[in-house]
Amino acid sequence: MPSLSVTMPDLNRLPALELLAGLATPLWLARPEDGGVVWLNGTARALLDPDAAGGGLRIEPAEPVAATGGTKTGRAVIVRGADGPPLALTARIGPVPDWDLILVEGAAESADLKAQALELAAANRRKSEYVHHLSHELRTPLTAVIGFAEILRDRLLGPPDSPRYGEAAAQIVAAGDYMLELINNLLDLARIEAGRPDLHEEECPPALIVDATLSMMACRAERSGVTLSADLPPDLPVLWADPSLVRQMLTNLVGNALKFTAAGGHVTVSAEREADGGLVLAVADDGRGMPPDRIPQALTAFAQLHDPAYDPMTVAQHGSGLGLPLTAALVELHGGSLAVDSALGRGTTVRLRFPPQRVVG
Repeated sequence: MPSLSVTMPDLNRLPALELLAGLATPLWLARPEDGGVVWLNGTARALLDPDAAGGGLRIEPAEPVAATGGTKTGRAVIVRGADGPPLALTARIGPVPDWDLILVEGAAESADLKAQALELAAANRRKSEYVHHLSHELRTPLTAVIGFAEILRDRLLGPPDSPRYGEAAAQIVAAGDYMLELINNLLDLARIEAGRPDLHEEECPPALIVDATLSMMACRAERSGVTLSADLPPDLPVLWADPSLVRQMLTNLVGNALKFTAAGGHVTVSAEREADGGLVLAVADDGRGMPPDRIPQALTAFAQLHDPAYDPMTVAQHGSGLGLPLTAALVELHGGSLAVDSALGRGTTVRLRFPPQRVVG
């Protein structure tokens, strides 16, 4: 075994031990010949307090490690210092067969632990931001519901037959619909992220799903003054997919297109077979569009909160910002992908690509 005749400052400058020094697990290195401690990380230093022990810490296993065949977990050890009483601990101890190798492996293990810790911290931040945004998203429509309900209760808009009461009731319905959409989308996203997707796959004729989606969205398009149409080839193949989820994807995309297309505009649903046998369903609009560098943000939950034009008072009209992220997650469940092509002032096209193995015939 290589000699560990290096000083404490020398050890602390080694990159591997710099990584190990910050771990929450107490770690130390000791000479095999006498158990003299030559290095401790911060946690072990706080536990063993070498200064209070008068320095010269020594680790004594209850029985020699070599006699029992190497590293052991849960071994009783005695920690002795120059001063003070000995300290009994349970530790994992063992020989270091190759000092350089141990340093490299220790550094790699520590780097992995640090990476995991950073990933967990980032996930925790995302969760906190998610809760914050959700609270923000629910507060505004709830305030609207309460406010308009109080107006109706107290008859603040004049005679009971005033049409303004109908407008107030419509605002309550819009806010309620928005909150229901938000909660449903959140539940769907949570189920997907938890790895519990519920796919009920069967043969799905795309033309029928497109027709059903356009029929459902027709009144909304008419109220918005937007022309809604389909452009489908007659020989479209059948998809092997969950029809309710495909319809949900198209509904989300058509709904988004209607929100951001002014009166007099057009929203078109189209489909095409790709050369490799895959199938693309696309929703295109000639609405306001967005700069290409904003597309990644649009695919992030609650992206509208970061939009300079975001107005919390019109949140029920502009949606939760979960439609695109949810749609991307749903098509990925089918092994597909979502692509967005947009330019400011020129509209947006969103494509759902289903791989060849999802296409029947």
